[in-house]
Amino acid sequence: MKKILLSIFSLALVAGANAQSEIKPNQGDVTTEFGLSGGVLNSNFELNEQGNLLRFRYFAKETLAFRLGFGLSSYKNTKNLYDIDDDSHKGTYKTSETDFLLNLGVEKHFTGTERLSPYVGGDLLLSVANEKKEFSDATMGGTAYQENNSGSVKGPGSLGFGVRAVVGADYYIAKRVFLGAEAGFGFLNTKKGKTTIKVNDEPTVTQKSAGSGFELAPNVITGVRIGFVF
Repeated sequence: MKKILLSIFSLALVAGANAQSEIKPNQGDVTTEFGLSGGVLNSNFELNEQGNLLRFRYFAKETLAFRLGFGLSSYKNTKNLYDIDDDSHKGTYKTSETDFLLNLGVEKHFTGTERLSPYVGGDLLLSVANEKKEFSDATMGGTAYQENNSGSVKGPGSLGFGVRAVVGADYYIAKRVFLGAEAGFGFLNTKKGKTTIKVNDEPTVTQKSAGSGFELAPNVITGVRIGFVF
């Protein structure tokens, strides 16, 4: 009889554990998420960190997750400039910018409840930005047509590095679907790079770094998130 009761008790524990694991992430699961903005009837989905970051988490075990976030944005624009005396003469002014964001981190999840999963964690942050301007038969600033005036301005780019501590919670509203909120406190140090200027056949001019910036502040990582486990 004792063996039967122990068997029933063991099966009940396994069933309870399985029921919970169907709702929350298990070892080896991956999550991804989006920010939610707007009201109840006009909600919008957006990427994390002001729409700039795709974010994933890998659960090494039910209480430990590794974080990865990355974003890459690129912008290019071409402006045509015409001779005011003869619009068959055209110059061009091209601008381009590239921004790369990366965060690597870890989360420690606590027991919470069947649906609530609170956690603390930390991130390493990296940002890289570059910009370039090219002009052909145009002024260096791209304001007007200027015959036989061509060149480029590269920079200033920037490199940023920082760390932050985070605290948050996920609430599973359905099987493998959660709503979450997260806040952090950390710093980001950014340094501007040099600028190189080339005009026609003149020697290249190199301008030194424009300086650096430092920010230490608390912030909401993404207001409200909706995420999925797969």
